[in-house]
Amino acid sequence: MADEVADKVIRTLASVKRIPADTIKLDTNLQELGIDSLDVFTLLFELENAFKISIPDDDVRSLRTVNDIVGGIKKLLAAAPATPPPDAPASPAAPAV
Repeated sequence: MADEVADKVIRTLASVKRIPADTIKLDTNLQELGIDSLDVFTLLFELENAFKISIPDDDVRSLRTVNDIVGGIKKLLAAAPATPPPDAPASPAAPAV
């Protein structure tokens, strides 16, 4: 799959529901996957960890398909401030005056 976000979402969904990832498509309805309220919490936790984001509860209510999840995560990733890699050198301190 060319889309890294979609691929990670599908793999996470497959893991949470314990089903083969190749049975999940972007247009798959979450109800078709048998997602219940406990699955939603588990899925959100896994996605937040996988993407290092926080998904607002209000955004969750509008999710109906796998593509809704992918789009929501892409929006959150685009809005997130860029963080330097952990091994990036710290910026030099300002000289004392």
